Amino acid sequence: MPGRALLRPAAVVVLATALAASGCTSTATSSTESTASTTVTEAPAGPPTPTPADGGTGDSGSGPGPGATASTGATGGGSTGGGSTGGGAKGGGTGSSGGQSGTKSTSNAPTITYFRVADKPFCPAGTNINPIAGGPVLVEWRVTNVDSVALSIDGPGIYADDYPSAGSEAFLFPCSGGEGDIQKHTYTLTARNSHGKQTKTIVVSAPVHDVPTV
Repeated sequence: MPGRALLRPAAVVVLATALAASGCTSTATSSTESTASTTVTEAPAGPPTPTPADGGTGDSGSGPGPGATASTGATGGGSTGGGSTGGGAKGGGTGSSGGQSGTKSTSNAPTITYFRVADKPFCPAGTNINPIAGGPVLVEWRVTNVDSVALSIDGPGIYADDYPSAGSEAFLFPCSGGEGDIQKHTYTLTARNSHGKQTKTIVVSAPVHDVPTV
């Protein structure tokens, strides 16, 4: 049998020399690929570089300096209350109090605690088919240290002088005139005893209404 041809040592040397001259190198190849991960760790930051300080500014205050005074005052105006005006669909009346008068100023003289309108009057309204009747005025009073109490209407004449020291009385309130007129009546209370008398007058008014014929 013929054997395989063997390279002689001289031929091996020549082949190696030729390969070296041509720059070829032999690298081993692995069937498994490998990957490498790289971790970068940052160096810790150093202390901050000091910044040259600008000229300092003091705190700014909005308040006044020592010895300064700031004051703001509001002056409210007083209001004077008036008498109340009665309302209602029929038109209520109003009452105003007159001044009190007395003949003597002693502790035993009669005293009028109050004399006022308790229920305001109203003049007739509506139509001849649906008339609305007028309403009376109701006055009330309280007096002390009295022997007699009298009431007068629209003048000095006495209407009655046997009223109690505290009570009330309703009076008809006659109205005349045309739409827009104001009807007024006066009522005077007189309180008497052996030491003198005291009086008070109130004026009551109500608007007048036409009563048309339909």
